[in-house]
Amino acid sequence: MTGMKNSKIKIGRRAALGMGVSTAAVMVAGGAARSANASIDIVHFFSGADHPMELVIKAFNAKNLGVTAVSRQEGTTYEAITQKAMAGIAAGRPPAVMTTGWKLASFAKHTLGAQDLRQFGADGGAIIDNYKESVVKLVTIEGSIVGIPWALSTPVLYINTEHWKAAGLDPAAIPTTIEDLYAKLGQMQQKTNKAVLAYEVNEWEPQAFIQNAGGDVLDGAGKPVMDSAAAVYGMQKFVEAKTRKLWNPIGLSEMLTAFQAGALSAMVTSSARLSGVKAQSAFEIKLAKMPGLEGRPRRMNSGGNFLSILARNKEQQAAAVQFLKFCATPEAMKIWLGTGYLNTTKHDLPIPAGQEAAYAQLADGLTPETVWPGARGLEALKAHIDWISRIVNGSVSVPDGLKGSKEAVAKLLV
Repeated sequence: MTGMKNSKIKIGRRAALGMGVSTAAVMVAGGAARSANASIDIVHFFSGADHPMELVIKAFNAKNLGVTAVSRQEGTTYEAITQKAMAGIAAGRPPAVMTTGWKLASFAKHTLGAQDLRQFGADGGAIIDNYKESVVKLVTIEGSIVGIPWALSTPVLYINTEHWKAAGLDPAAIPTTIEDLYAKLGQMQQKTNKAVLAYEVNEWEPQAFIQNAGGDVLDGAGKPVMDSAAAVYGMQKFVEAKTRKLWNPIGLSEMLTAFQAGALSAMVTSSARLSGVKAQSAFEIKLAKMPGLEGRPRRMNSGGNFLSILARNKEQQAAAVQFLKFCATPEAMKIWLGTGYLNTTKHDLPIPAGQEAAYAQLADGLTPETVWPGARGLEALKAHIDWISRIVNGSVSVPDGLKGSKEAVAKLLV
């Protein structure tokens, strides 16, 4: 997985630290009924009773297959729910199924004990067959398929078309480069006196800037290279928005609230947020491809998550397999696409309204999200995010911050 950094994904319409994990094969009969109803926990970070994740779980339970899926929101980030899963594993109570970020795929195999779907015989193979080969590769770690490629997203530009028009700009002609975007937003700022731009302060959006500049976060061997000249250039373009006073860094929830309230003209965030943002906004929203860097080829990244089976108990595993079988159906994926995530299956489903730019970016080719390998991958990810935060808040320069990240990450990925 780590060796995929420089490849492009072409997709059509697209237990605790140190614990050993048994990899003994467990064969599950297709659709086998149990003597009593099995209850399994589905751990995720999606909120709201009408969220598509909840709707998928309800639709599964309505099938009355002898398995009851119980929704458990245990945090608001991949890192938070992973930490709780580790605590549960250490106590002998792992979740049956967990939503796991692509970036933690290696960590899920080596530390969380994510089960290889192929160990579940014909059922496991039938599940996998519903997904495009290119996305199955995202959940293939050292030969193990550690889950179903449930969610795929990419960073895109959201604009408030009313602000765009108020500044005399054409919402149909969104800049294709960061340099032009910053120029247009400066014009908008002068005419509307609004906050004009927000980025997420994490590792994901900086990865897009680093890659679009010609760099990488980790190389094909999983070694940190985020301090290369190209990576430094990309990060300088990222923080340039702040130095030009186009961006006042705020938290993700504050960013979304400001945009939805009409107090922010543009933001870069996951294509998967569209449905939630539209539901809370009273103006027309347009999505555009994330602009690239002038004179350099665009090389955009993907993101998202997979559903992994962490259960150790055979009955829990069998029940979890039944849930994943449903998730792989056109019925479940159609519900799930209501999030704004992209279609990862072979099922021919219509592109949701407003997502055309995200699918166009997908068609251009996406690289995987950075995968943080090894038993200390989660720590390495957190260390990198910490250095990104220092760069953004100005406590360290871009070159020094990326050098600091490289040194910290190198000590953890040994």
